[in-house]
Amino acid sequence: MKTVAVIVHWGPHQPTLELAARLDASPAIAQVTVVANDGSTRPAELATSVAWILPPRNLGFGGGFQLASRDYPAAGAYLLVNNDIRIDETTIRACLDLLASTNIGVVAPTLINGNGLQSGSAKLSPVLVAPRARRPPDDRPCEADWVTGAVMFIKAECLRRVPFDGRYFLGFEDVDFCYRVREAGWSVVLSPHRAWHTGSATIPRRGNAYYIVRNRLWFTRIRGWRLRTTLVAATTAAVVLPRTLVLDVLRGRGLETSNLVRHGLLDGLGPLPLPGDPRVDEPRAAHWTAWR
Repeated sequence: MKTVAVIVHWGPHQPTLELAARLDASPAIAQVTVVANDGSTRPAELATSVAWILPPRNLGFGGGFQLASRDYPAAGAYLLVNNDIRIDETTIRACLDLLASTNIGVVAPTLINGNGLQSGSAKLSPVLVAPRARRPPDDRPCEADWVTGAVMFIKAECLRRVPFDGRYFLGFEDVDFCYRVREAGWSVVLSPHRAWHTGSATIPRRGNAYYIVRNRLWFTRIRGWRLRTTLVAATTAAVVLPRTLVLDVLRGRGLETSNLVRHGLLDGLGPLPLPGDPRVDEPRAAHWTAWR
């Protein structure tokens, strides 16, 4: 099937250039497209065969991917991939072979980082909705509740019926997407073939505390999980926020991180925006921290 790879770019060009070059050389990838969410101009070193898209504003992770995917309606599959992922041809082909199965909508490789197995796939904890890693069998794939958007192969038909929800902007849009994919009747599958996640700073990290809190609460509320919403909010207020405040003081970093957690809690419990595009004031965390 015709596969289009989409890299949602932020930050230094070099990791994106290197990944784009590797994917462009893959016989399994028909087109490589970069979405420059940071508004940066096309690097001169980028191969002419690679598309470089400048969105009208920073659309976030899911929104940037949706923008690029609309440019390739004839694609049979999409590879959504961060520029800090290293994936070889064997893994690409194995994942695409799995995706070709009728009932499979999303496939991801097993992610490995410097600490071993990454907690970016399979399950959420039953109470606090936190990621829990699952190691698939060495010789066969397994179904997962969700897989990380750091690298996922998506059947085009599936994406047309179940688009990413751009309002999350950064974080939990992959979890939300996979849950809706499964509800629509497709399987989300984790392959035993591996990819390496270097974890380099390819997206702004300073606002993560805000988005982790806000988007987890949005996710539980969107799904109608009232008890989980209450537990997540209570744990954030009674445990996470005081602990972050103490760490801010001990590390002499002001109150920046605890302020982000507080605003994440307030926004997470505030009015839910409509599904689709991100809020007009995104990146909202930039109100309380330096974004670049």
